[in-house]
Amino acid sequence: MKILKAAAVLLGVALVAIPAGAAIKAMTLAEAMEINSDVLHGRIMSKTTVKTDRPLEGMVYTHITVEGESLTTGEKVTKELVFLGSHDTKDNYGTSEMPTQQDTRVGGDALIMYSHDESGATPVDRVSDFSAVYRVELAFGEPVVIGKGEGFAFPENVKLAEARTRVLKAHADIMAAKTKAGK
Repeated sequence: MKILKAAAVLLGVALVAIPAGAAIKAMTLAEAMEINSDVLHGRIMSKTTVKTDRPLEGMVYTHITVEGESLTTGEKVTKELVFLGSHDTKDNYGTSEMPTQQDTRVGGDALIMYSHDESGATPVDRVSDFSAVYRVELAFGEPVVIGKGEGFAFPENVKLAEARTRVLKAHADIMAAKTKAGK
């Protein structure tokens, strides 16, 4: 009996010592921007969900329409952005990686990083996960990007004007590195 208990304890210790298969990587703003196509600040105008059987049966995606401006180019843009999962209880399809309901509410302002993906039948602008959407709220009369804590592109709350400056600097640094590397 003692040997069985000791073996069970050793097995438990071994299982705890094995690193988890899925993990979220901490990223600086520059690292997050390198894997995304652009950073958009805008107002969420609409939100709908779509059920699909591709790539797996029963998947649900949320589509949000955002009107605003590209922080890297300064151009006015309207984008339909897509992320996996739904906040609508009738869809019964949430994922732990999807942006929060509060961050993606219709009428709310947000700073969103997205990737333009042309790998499927139809090109799509995809929001990778909750680390790519930052709610923007008024605080003391100024718009403020609500930070998400250590390991995120915006770990602390920061005025939108400062966030814009950080995005432009990171974008310039990324472009300079690509030019230097000959890309």
